[in-house]
Amino acid sequence: MYLDGQRDSFNGVNQVPREFSYDLGLDKEITPFVLVSETDSISMVIRYGQITRFLIVREAKDDTVTCQFTSHKSVKAATFTEAYKKANAGKTIVDIPEVYELMNVVFALTDYGKTDAIYKDSPYYKAMFVRFSPYKNHRAVRVLDSLMNKSGDNYPNLKMDSYAYRFEGDRIRKGDTYDRASWGEYNTLEPYVAHLQSFAKESKFRVFFREQQSYYNQLLAEYRKNIDVATMKQWLEKQFPATRYSAVKVIFTPLVGWNQSANNLSDNGFAEAHAHVNYPFIDADDRKQPSAVTRGRRMKIVFTELNHSYLNPEAEKYQQKVDNGFGDLTKWITPNKPSAGYNNPLQCFEEYMNYGLVTLLYYDLFDRPTFETLCAGVEKSMTTGRGFQQFDKFNQELLRLYQQRKPGQTVADLYPAVLDWAANH
Repeated sequence: MYLDGQRDSFNGVNQVPREFSYDLGLDKEITPFVLVSETDSISMVIRYGQITRFLIVREAKDDTVTCQFTSHKSVKAATFTEAYKKANAGKTIVDIPEVYELMNVVFALTDYGKTDAIYKDSPYYKAMFVRFSPYKNHRAVRVLDSLMNKSGDNYPNLKMDSYAYRFEGDRIRKGDTYDRASWGEYNTLEPYVAHLQSFAKESKFRVFFREQQSYYNQLLAEYRKNIDVATMKQWLEKQFPATRYSAVKVIFTPLVGWNQSANNLSDNGFAEAHAHVNYPFIDADDRKQPSAVTRGRRMKIVFTELNHSYLNPEAEKYQQKVDNGFGDLTKWITPNKPSAGYNNPLQCFEEYMNYGLVTLLYYDLFDRPTFETLCAGVEKSMTTGRGFQQFDKFNQELLRLYQQRKPGQTVADLYPAVLDWAANH
């Protein structure tokens, strides 16, 4: 597609729902818009606050998609001032933000909160639920519940965007740095902040948050000591020398069960990588393992989010090779398994690389017996559990290439070779 004469991408049309809406952040109030396919094109104008509708006939699905595009004035996702840059450059920051925790408390009271997306096997969850369950019919809970019923994809956006907010007394305001922290053109939480603020005031959430500070501090201290995000960042920057981040932020809550996400933001010559993750609680199975194995397992959660900020930009350089190697997705993913969600070649390859990098990190950090245990666990989880059919073979080929790399070669240099292997496999 072309916006104001500038080429952009509009891919994955066969994956979008039959009614598709998108709000574009644009610099001009009136912007020419052209959509081009292999056989046809359509031209129209997009205006701030007005809905532009058009139809796309999908031959592959024998149906028609109704598209609704609107636009608003573009707002930077983040504003990194000189003072902010000076205060944060080179840092790895781990945090449990207050409004972020409030957001997850409200999520925990919805029907979505009844799933494993919320971690319940902790005294903290039980204390939280006793404290806030009397407010489960509050409008904030009902509104979030309705949004989650529409689509579970709303969860990461709303959670991530809550990171842009902070408390000022009883009021919830955007801070000076972030407009949003998720991937879209606007802050998805903004229309519902008043409900969140009302919930916090009525339930005395800020009192609860202060009461739990010693617990939060305990989790943060343990995380900083044992997860070692700084080592991961150092390893990734060595293996992907074209990608650099001025700072890394890890944002978590003891309430998140399994839904992790990542993003990166840039402004004023400063770039941040964000990982939104769950806390890696030690379970009964972990306690049976040698301490090094448990350490490796716990590192995996944040590493598999952080590394997307490095591996994805590199993958995008090889789109044609990715299409050649992963174009036939029936060889790589499995219907009705988690892998089925990675239903385009680039996303599929990136997830294979995501966990392939876990293996390479383990190879560099751990002794051979520990590495073999961890590697076997990753391969079993990816193939049997998640349904990435050929991950074990892919993983071993990537490991072979890494072990046999020439002096000075990095993981980024291995992309063409592993993609050639995929195309011929």
